[in-house]
Amino acid sequence: MTEPTIKIPLIRGWIIWLVATLFVVYQLTLQTSYGSISKELSSSMELTASQCALLAACFLFTYGIMQLPAGLLLDRTNPRWTLSITALLCALFTLWFSMSSSFASLMISRSLMGAAAAFAFPGAGLISRRWIRPAQFAMAMGMIDLLFSGGAVFGNAGVSELLKSMPWQQIMMWLAAAGGIIAILILIMVSPEPRGSDLGSASDRIKLKTALKELLSSRQALLGMLFYAGMCGTLFGFYGLWDIPLQEAFGFSKDDASMLNSWLFIGLGIGAFGSGIIADLWGRRKPLLVIGSLGGTMTVALILFAPIAPYSWVMLTLLLNGILLGVSILIFPLVCESLPKGYAAAAIGLVNFAGCVAGGLLQLAPSFFIDEHKFHDLTRYQMNLVIFLAAMVMAVVAAFLLHDTRPGWDNAVHPDNENLDPLPE
Repeated sequence: MTEPTIKIPLIRGWIIWLVATLFVVYQLTLQTSYGSISKELSSSMELTASQCALLAACFLFTYGIMQLPAGLLLDRTNPRWTLSITALLCALFTLWFSMSSSFASLMISRSLMGAAAAFAFPGAGLISRRWIRPAQFAMAMGMIDLLFSGGAVFGNAGVSELLKSMPWQQIMMWLAAAGGIIAILILIMVSPEPRGSDLGSASDRIKLKTALKELLSSRQALLGMLFYAGMCGTLFGFYGLWDIPLQEAFGFSKDDASMLNSWLFIGLGIGAFGSGIIADLWGRRKPLLVIGSLGGTMTVALILFAPIAPYSWVMLTLLLNGILLGVSILIFPLVCESLPKGYAAAAIGLVNFAGCVAGGLLQLAPSFFIDEHKFHDLTRYQMNLVIFLAAMVMAVVAAFLLHDTRPGWDNAVHPDNENLDPLPE
């Protein structure tokens, strides 16, 4: 296994990682806050159910489509400038969204928010790859998801609470201001790579065509995309929009349903952080991915089809489901550890692209049969939301087909590479 020849400064590396990760927290707050403001926005703008669903999905579609271009660009530019500029653009588009007076303006501004926010996660992953020591890479990715979950909890429960004292437009203006502050922090504090590192120059030597060919011909990368499409598609599609009306159909109030949904994201952070630590200490990724996808499938089935249960039982089930879905973060180190240097952000972007596009499609599909702003009987929700269970089964199959990897830096897939198991278990 090839180790870097430079000494990565521990404390400085984690500080830079934290600042880059703030952009990810911001992205999730913007993304999930829509579920909390959708009814107020729909009422004030006189939107139809289909228009609301399109507004929910357009962020994910542009975010997902931009993942691979964002990753390729981040691998080849100074991440300090790229991340600070895109964070600032995200803030400006959020301000535009808050001031919109038509559906077209809402669609365009929210779509552009997603496109700018697309740089957040691969950017934080690239910083982790360059500034965090190899044996702590999975833990760093898990901690990104832990903080990422904080953004989701604020976007759900926090924004719902703020709506009691201010209109949705004012909330979005405050979020725009927060994005501007994050852009300034990134510009001041983020450095491209440790002194003496060749990780940045490694990508400069790789042509775009070569990078795309390497990524799209990698069995590990393709299986990683399928896995994350199932896990992240369920996370963003189901829990990003449809779990709250489902819980209302089970008999919970809107506030209780929003709080229950937040427990899923709390579990997500715990699962991502815990699985990252375990994976790095164990030196393995695949067994945890199999456990997470299998357990996640069973808990999604419970959420959908279990009989009406007390609040505490549903809360614990959602917390457990989040913990198991959080294990999916390990797909990023697994795919990165299957590729040579210079592909980190592009590989993270490619896998995240699959998850986000799947999330957008899965978020939109039920809206053709369910109006989220009208009350429907429980059976109708269960029949139409079973698509998320099918997505989880796809993730299970992909998890079993993946090769396992070990922590390291330059781990191209070839028969003599000891960093990879020779055959899937």
